[in-house]
Amino acid sequence: MSPIPTVGRRRARLVAPVLALLTATAAGCAAGDDASAAAAPANPALSSIQFVNPLPHYPTWRLLGDCMEEQAGQRGVPLRESGPSGQTIDSGAMIQQLQRAIATGAGAIVTLPAGEGFAPVLKQAQSKQIVTGTYYGSEGPDSGADVNAGPDWGTIGEQVVGGISALPGQHVLGLVAAADTGLGKAWLDGIKAAAARTDNVTIAGEVYTGDDAAKALPQVNALLAAHPDITDIATHMGTVTPGAVAAIKAKNLTGRTFLTAVGHDNGGSEAIAEGTANLMLLQDVCGLGKAMVDRVVDVAEGRAAAPIPVETVVVGADEVQGYLARGWV
Repeated sequence: MSPIPTVGRRRARLVAPVLALLTATAAGCAAGDDASAAAAPANPALSSIQFVNPLPHYPTWRLLGDCMEEQAGQRGVPLRESGPSGQTIDSGAMIQQLQRAIATGAGAIVTLPAGEGFAPVLKQAQSKQIVTGTYYGSEGPDSGADVNAGPDWGTIGEQVVGGISALPGQHVLGLVAAADTGLGKAWLDGIKAAAARTDNVTIAGEVYTGDDAAKALPQVNALLAAHPDITDIATHMGTVTPGAVAAIKAKNLTGRTFLTAVGHDNGGSEAIAEGTANLMLLQDVCGLGKAMVDRVVDVAEGRAAAPIPVETVVVGADEVQGYLARGWV
């Protein structure tokens, strides 16, 4: 695990994703596997790629899907996209769409493994010689993934907490995770381990939203009510931003409690501008999507897949626009 990097007052570089992402919006994304494929010259090594998008109505995931489609065209492979129709991750619907892609003979499938039920389905695809790719999944044969863009959650914890710790004063941190299992737990463990190694960051408590934007306001309200001394709120989900900002304002904590916003969409830029957020995590989402397509096609063509670096950066208000201008989100 990499040590905590030396960071300035306003900036901490990360080399890993957030979800929560790390946390994509287009009409018809939920249409399923029958969505029209991008026109492309045929690649004899790979018939098609099916991308099962976990959040097709969230801008960051929409951008990732668009960049995948662009790169697939460059590699001569049709890309089809599907995903749940709602505003939250629906693991059951995603698994059904993966199973349909397997049954209809997709050449490759790519998704976010949003639960333990995904690995058996991915292994089933591998048994049928279908190339498999995952975002933010696990490594190794048990994962069912031929290609994975996966974070070192310990490094993320070190670097996110390092960015907050580099700001002046003592910090009391409130955490908002998707859940206390899976990716949410991995993120929580990384943050807690990093905070324990600082002398000015303590953790007051944590709440869970299931990556559901509608739950962010009540959960952050509950977090701030239980721990009124919280100075900073951290999360791995862009869906938290509106609710966290509303909670900070409702409790008249602007200027005293700050969110580290995940991405500029969903109110992130506005939060930075008005002072309810003092740091923002951005990532090169388009580069990530293109790299995934390249690695999947490489595997189909018989080449080894190089690791996929997921580059992110935590910046203050003075640096946000510079990164946005370079295509980071």
